[in-house]
Amino acid sequence: MLPSTGLRRNDRADGRWPVSAAPLFGPSLHRLITGFAEQGAVTVRFAAPGVFPGRDFRRAAELMESELTAPHHSALLELPGRGHRGSLLGRSVARLSELYAELTSYGWRLVQRPGADHLRAATLLGADVDTLADVRGEQAGLDHDDAPAPLTLEVLGPVSLAAQLHLPTGEKVLIDHGARRDLAESLAAGLAEHLRHVRRSVQPSSLTVALLEPDYLRVRTGEVPTVSGYQTIRSLPRDESRQLLGTVITAARQAGVDEVLLDLGSPMEPEHVEDFRGHSGSTVDGFALTVHRAGTPDWERAAELVESGAQLLAGLLRPGAGPAGGAVLPEVSQLTARITGPWQRLGMPASSLSAFTVTPYGTAHRHLPAEMSEAAAMRALTRMRDTAEALTDHATA
Repeated sequence: MLPSTGLRRNDRADGRWPVSAAPLFGPSLHRLITGFAEQGAVTVRFAAPGVFPGRDFRRAAELMESELTAPHHSALLELPGRGHRGSLLGRSVARLSELYAELTSYGWRLVQRPGADHLRAATLLGADVDTLADVRGEQAGLDHDDAPAPLTLEVLGPVSLAAQLHLPTGEKVLIDHGARRDLAESLAAGLAEHLRHVRRSVQPSSLTVALLEPDYLRVRTGEVPTVSGYQTIRSLPRDESRQLLGTVITAARQAGVDEVLLDLGSPMEPEHVEDFRGHSGSTVDGFALTVHRAGTPDWERAAELVESGAQLLAGLLRPGAGPAGGAVLPEVSQLTARITGPWQRLGMPASSLSAFTVTPYGTAHRHLPAEMSEAAAMRALTRMRDTAEALTDHATA
């Protein structure tokens, strides 16, 4: 396969990635050369990171969409530089149905009626969806041969949302059983409507929801502090955690998503597999695997999941050892070996690599691309895309 990493090198002094620059061959020819999507062969996918530097959503979307075609997944990017209303938590607030929140000195707090903060967050989210649809439409007009890229939406799950959102009294929603249930139901209803908007406007070839639960372990082990910081909130029972997530998973399924992936912010445990890949209740299609944290038991559990038909969302970059930490971005061969090495040691067939979707970081470090320059973020994006294609080469050799 011809590597594309060096074909769009950015040499601009301002560190911006040239939107109009083109590789030596266009996306259609690139796909013909790699050939995987059209031939229906074993394919390893890349999912774009959900976070990007800067404040200009249209520019970020144009940069991302110019580099990605099927089977790789683009994203509805978050730009933390725009403030709280466009963050992962702010977008979750914007998706709530019949619940409203406002910004305070200590974060988002539920209120009786929608105010300026809530309306701005909802307006911003809707405008981002419409802008992404416009960008896709414009780029489709430039290349009629390219199928629209699939889309992955990253959504803050109900357990972590309850740990981050505050009641009108100031305490966290997590402390109140009824509030936790109402919040999960509100998020489920609002997410379903949001997914219908995305499907209608953006028209992705497939739609994946990645439920992010960065606080899941802390919630389950009773390590979330109260608003005062002097105490911790009692641990959430396993059954209720499963029910809260199940409410949202079911709503996403009913809204017609093609896949639901779950990132619990920590290595997979047997109880996670039992709770969310069992034969009863709401199940997910796969789990996140943070490669730099994975030991032999984690890889063995990942192999068992793949043999059962599950997908794996593999975060390949090490925090502090990538472009966000000022280090040199690893080569494609090095990134590929981070998966193929453990996989081969387990005796897994190369063709089973098709269960992997690679991405830069898991939920615990997903903010790091926002700390990069635009050019560094784009280099990381294209390097990860090329890694997915190199893994596909390995799987089909």
